[in-house]
Amino acid sequence: MNIAFEKSSLEELYRTGKTSDRLYKRLPRDIIIRFIKVVNYIKAVRRLEDLFLIKSLHYEKKKGDLNGVGAVWINNQYRLLFHTSPDEQGIIVNALIIEISKHYE
Repeated sequence: MNIAFEKSSLEELYRTGKTSDRLYKRLPRDIIIRFIKVVNYIKAVRRLEDLFLIKSLHYEKKKGDLNGVGAVWINNQYRLLFHTSPDEQGIIVNALIIEISKHYE
């Protein structure tokens, strides 16, 4: 999939493993490593449906306040939220990473 980041701090965290953004710089090191791994999984798939095959990600489409947002597990406490969009043939191949969310907060 094609990946883009809504916030430059998320891209910085992905590329360097650290960021100056207060929201993300306090994340535990193992969560940052897992975040990078999850983004690499998303980059590796050819289309959105392929995420269903990676069971550890627990891909789901959110409802309610986050209607239309996709989510995958970073671990059992953190989620990676993203928007998706299709290409010209209608196959969903683009992902815009919007945030790392602490589940139930």
